[in-house]
Amino acid sequence: MLITAVLFGYAALLGGLVDRALTRAAWVIRSPRAALWAWHACAGAFLLSIVGVLVLTAHDMWEYAVVRAFHAAEAEIHAVYAGDWHVELIADAALLLLLLAIGALAVLAVRRARAVGRERSRHRLVTDALADPSQGDRDCVRILDHPAPAAFCIPGSARTARVVLTRGTLRLLNKEQIDATVAHERAHLRFRHHQAILLADVLHAAVGWSGALAHYARQVRRLAEMTADDHAAQRHGHRTVASALLDMCTASDGGPDGSAVLPMTGPDPAERIRRLISASSGAVGRIPPLLVAGAAAAALALPPALALAPAATLAGSAHCAAYTAGDDRHSGCR
Repeated sequence: MLITAVLFGYAALLGGLVDRALTRAAWVIRSPRAALWAWHACAGAFLLSIVGVLVLTAHDMWEYAVVRAFHAAEAEIHAVYAGDWHVELIADAALLLLLLAIGALAVLAVRRARAVGRERSRHRLVTDALADPSQGDRDCVRILDHPAPAAFCIPGSARTARVVLTRGTLRLLNKEQIDATVAHERAHLRFRHHQAILLADVLHAAVGWSGALAHYARQVRRLAEMTADDHAAQRHGHRTVASALLDMCTASDGGPDGSAVLPMTGPDPAERIRRLISASSGAVGRIPPLLVAGAAAAALALPPALALAPAATLAGSAHCAAYTAGDDRHSGCR
């Protein structure tokens, strides 16, 4: 009962206080890629905690597994995980809720992934049909004969991914800015930001009604854009990326929006321009990635560690129980 309460409190802490703290933290804009790890770890630990609460409440299945995995005494395991509060109806309801939640999350993920996939296929088909075959990279970049400036990428495999620029973009930006824009979009494809965005959207749709992880989906989009900005800036300079972004924002709406494609302008362009200029002047320091990775790993490890700790302390107790009962085959227990 205590472990269940601790896991529930941990989930509430992650979904509420930590969610708000990460949203307001100043360090995330200095290290957006590490911040993405932190957000995914927060969401993952939240899900593990909720699953842990339901599994431990519906404890028969869990007890059966840990008794055999740790060769622990069944009575002692039951006393630790169920205690005196065991109510059959509550355990059955928790198991039913767990199965329904897993099924609903799977259905939601499949439906969302299929919808986004269809939308990307449509964008890709239209782009390939209208693109100028004499310009662009045959394997990735496509140039659309359209006067409005726009730049975006269509995620996919190495064969189907596209970076799309309009002729209006080519007229608006100079060569260095165009190269930086293409590098920004290639970064989205390289780091598979579309998958992170899809995951965040699915989790937000699944638990957003509760108020938990309220900022997760939006922050993943924001940090994905900053990560792509940094990747392009490493190759073409922070001010070049900032000027390209500024010109695109003042001249267009950035092209298609949503999770099916990732436009250059994206969310929070003013904030992104400011941080790029600050970085170019050396005013922005970074958080050590190993520090964030360690904290993320610890956050993810805590729910399973809490759930398994009592079973680990009782490992081998089945031998002791048999010895106490007078079975000489287990005389190794003293």
